[in-house]
Amino acid sequence: MKISIVIAFILWISLSACESLVTQIDDADLPKTESRLTVQAFISPENPRIIIAVTQSRPLFGDPNTTEGIIRNAVVTLSDASREVTVPFDSTNDLYVTDKARFPVVAGRTYKITVTQGGRTVTSTCSVPAKAVVPMSFELDTAYTSFSDTTLRLKVKWNDIPGERNYYRVRAFVDLEYSIPEGVGGGKYNERRVRNRFNVNWEETIGRDNFQSDANLDGTVFTSPTGTLRLPGPTGFATSDGSYFTVYPKSKIISMTMEVLNTDENYFRYHKSLDNARNADNPFVEPSLVFTNIEGGLGCFAAYHTGQLIYRPK
Repeated sequence: MKISIVIAFILWISLSACESLVTQIDDADLPKTESRLTVQAFISPENPRIIIAVTQSRPLFGDPNTTEGIIRNAVVTLSDASREVTVPFDSTNDLYVTDKARFPVVAGRTYKITVTQGGRTVTSTCSVPAKAVVPMSFELDTAYTSFSDTTLRLKVKWNDIPGERNYYRVRAFVDLEYSIPEGVGGGKYNERRVRNRFNVNWEETIGRDNFQSDANLDGTVFTSPTGTLRLPGPTGFATSDGSYFTVYPKSKIISMTMEVLNTDENYFRYHKSLDNARNADNPFVEPSLVFTNIEGGLGCFAAYHTGQLIYRPK
């Protein structure tokens, strides 16, 4: 009996100690935070339209059931040294959009964005890089990882602009023609040739990404990491009479477009910070804040100038 009492007493002491480690904080004592306007826009002379996303953030100690909200009634203006335009809201896409013809973006100029909504106003500026960098060469090969899995592998090279700080991003996409089954039935089928555009993926490269700076590398030749594109594979299907067919895509590259974006520092730092934030689940990576250059709010207003090389196989 005495042993049982002693054990019960020890358990009670242990549970009391555990409960004392948990501190209950009254809601009134939590820091007061409010939602903030969040703006994201990336402008370039090559883009046919200017697209601006305006939302509001969720407060850290706010209602956990509240989601980020799209702001549909903001007044959004863009301006440079001589012009100003109000950007209308596109209700179909929940974005603020204006055409290049209405407000052209010119290389080398500085632009300002102002967003006002419900008594809140945020602003930011960015400068479009004056020079475009055109890829000078590329390496393209094919990897066969299995009988039905074929992957294109791409590397792009370009010359750094000497005498100035530069930030780069590389992109590429492939216009591909391939076969798909059509009209399946009665033990028969047809093959139809279709064309689609596929983006080259740069996210699977270990240790490197498609954002680079010329810090300590001024005037040198840059090489991208290896981008990959998995081609469509064979399609197997059974018809109503039990017959089984396999359609092979017989993929054909129509064109491959490679782009080097000469970006401003805002664009580079914002996207690099997003990459770091995505690695937050890694226990060996320190948490990091997402970069913002929006005064009074969150997000990024940045610019880039695109150089392009198009490859069309003969």
